[in-house]
Amino acid sequence: MIKNIFRYFSKERRAQRKKLKELSRLSNVFATISKLETSGLLVWSEKDRRLFIAQSLATLMLAKGAEAWTAFVQNVYLCLYYQKCQSAWQQYIQQEELAAVRKASLGAHPPLTRSDADRIRTAARQRILESDIEPPKVQPFKFFIMRESEQPKPDPIAVGYFDPETGDQEIAPWDEVSELVRADAK
Repeated sequence: MIKNIFRYFSKERRAQRKKLKELSRLSNVFATISKLETSGLLVWSEKDRRLFIAQSLATLMLAKGAEAWTAFVQNVYLCLYYQKCQSAWQQYIQQEELAAVRKASLGAHPPLTRSDADRIRTAARQRILESDIEPPKVQPFKFFIMRESEQPKPDPIAVGYFDPETGDQEIAPWDEVSELVRADAK
């Protein structure tokens, strides 16, 4: 009987270690992608749902093979999706806190003090559940591999499409695509 208890705890620890390793790996990937964003090698346009990738970075990732490229684009997407979820979550929390403080201040005869408002915000934050907010919708996006230059608008080398739900992606040289776009415009 005692051996079974130790086995149970041992299996539980292994599962915890495995989860921690995965979280650590994911954290490292997100940190690397954030560094690439701050250095200007990756630029995300939320409005247009477009990802701009510097030629040097794209060349490095494409040289590693198709699987490495797909993993790279998937990891960039996961990082961007995580940032979008965090932003939506923070916005929701701020709205709930503000609504709670406003509601409390309507009936308060002496004005609320700073500590009262902080206490109300904390209580409102504790009442919020993860299920209260719906995660953002997963949508496909376009990516452009951009030639590095000093010009304000660098020329694209290639254009691609990535669908996160299916993992499908397409990539084509910009010269071929731009000719098709010009032919369709005529």
